[in-house]
Amino acid sequence: MTSTFEFERDRAYNRLVALIFSGTLEEGAPLSERKLAEQLGMGRMPVREALHQLEQEGVVEVKPARGTFVRRVAAEDLAEIYRVREALECLAAELAAASEAPPAFVACGTRMRTMAQDPSAFTAVEIDDAGTEFHELMMQAAGNAALVETVRLLRLRFRLAFHLPRYFSHENVYSTLTDHIEILDAIIARKPRAAAKLMRAHLRRGLEMRLRLGATSAPRTSKQKSDAQAS
Repeated sequence: MTSTFEFERDRAYNRLVALIFSGTLEEGAPLSERKLAEQLGMGRMPVREALHQLEQEGVVEVKPARGTFVRRVAAEDLAEIYRVREALECLAAELAAASEAPPAFVACGTRMRTMAQDPSAFTAVEIDDAGTEFHELMMQAAGNAALVETVRLLRLRFRLAFHLPRYFSHENVYSTLTDHIEILDAIIARKPRAAAKLMRAHLRRGLEMRLRLGATSAPRTSKQKSDAQAS
């Protein structure tokens, strides 16, 4: 798969997420590959791949013989994902703190501290990407190949659940910097219990944030919009 296609696929994915969560594409609305490709100004293949990813993440659903439709990301879905994350990533933080931190992990901390000094100098995407790097390097530092692969597949399967704040809440993305730095410091200081405790608190705050975003940015149905206009 070429880098050009990967870029187009990701661009289609990001645009579709924005359209769905802004309410431009309403809950229950049918999704046509051809029309979306025209609207986004790109080919049908990256749009198809983006829709497939969103189907995996539960944002759209395919109904046999009927087509593809927008659906909400349910609070129950997010809660289930985060229960699994808590079990896996708290263990990873504890294992990572049991041995010396790799240089790449320490360097990640240096970059995050630079961002924390002036968060406004960085975009939400840049800070979110730094957070993703932190989590990935922590998993590698844990030194458990099965754990690394399990979390990698989880992140791939539920990509939107991990990155939802970067689309709608710059302030919350910035606030995670402090969490990541505190966890990293505990790992470098070789404090397994503290690292696991901080990770648990971080993930629980992350779930609460995403539930709030889901409640405030979820697409409204036509009836809800009509009711709002009439009130």
